Amino acid sequence: MPPGYPQIDGMATQNQIEANRRNSQKSTGPTSPEGKAASRFNALKTGIHAQSQVIPGEDSAELDALITDYYCRFPPADAFERSLVDSLVCAEWQLRRLRRVEVQLWQSRTDDAQASNIHPLNPAAPLGDVFSRGANAFMLLQRRIDSTERSLARIFGLLERLHAARSQPAQEKSQPPAPCPCPPAPELASFRNVPQPPEMPPGAAAPTAAIDGILDAGNEKIQSNRDSG
Repeated sequence: MPPGYPQIDGMATQNQIEANRRNSQKSTGPTSPEGKAASRFNALKTGIHAQSQVIPGEDSAELDALITDYYCRFPPADAFERSLVDSLVCAEWQLRRLRRVEVQLWQSRTDDAQASNIHPLNPAAPLGDVFSRGANAFMLLQRRIDSTERSLARIFGLLERLHAARSQPAQEKSQPPAPCPCPPAPELASFRNVPQPPEMPPGAAAPTAAIDGILDAGNEKIQSNRDSG
C-alpha cells in the first residue's frame, strides 16, 4: 500500500501478502508417484448418496460396502467410468431389493390365502395356489428382475473390457497388424499367364522360315514350267 494511506481494518498488509505467497509455494500437492496416483481419483468419487438410496428395511452400511467393493474392483479413470460404476452399484442394489420383494410377495400372498374363509389355501398344493392368486404380480416382478440382471451384466462386461484394454502393454498396441492369412484371389481368365515358347538360340532359323523358303522355290519352278510350255 502506498505510504500515507490509512490502514483499513480487515485488509492484509504487504507482509501478510508476501507470507501467503511463500506458504502457497510450499503446498504443491503430492510429489511421490504413489501420492499422485491416489490424488488422481480424488475428483472421481461416487455420486451415489447412500441415505437417499436406502428405503425402510435396508441398511445404508450395506450400500456403502457395495460402493467400496465395486470402486475397488473397477477404479474409474474418468467421469464416464465413474458413471458406469455408479450404474453398476445401483443395478446391484436394485436387484437385491427385488429379491427381497419376491420373498415378501410370497409371504404376503400365503398369509392372505391362509386367512381367507372364502377361498382357503389348498393344503395339497400351497405354492401353486399362492402363485395362481398373485400370478400378475409375480410376472411383473420377474420382468423387473430380468431387466435389472441384463443391465447389470451389460455394465459389468463394458467395465471389464475397458479395464482390460487399459491394462494391455503399450508395446502390444504399437505392433503392426499381422498380414492377412487369406490366400490370394484367383487370377482373372482374361489375364492368366500364357506360357511363352522357348527362345531360339542365336543364329538358328525358325522352322517357319525354312518352310517358307521351300514353298517359294516350288512356286518359282511351277511358274517356269508354265512359261516354257
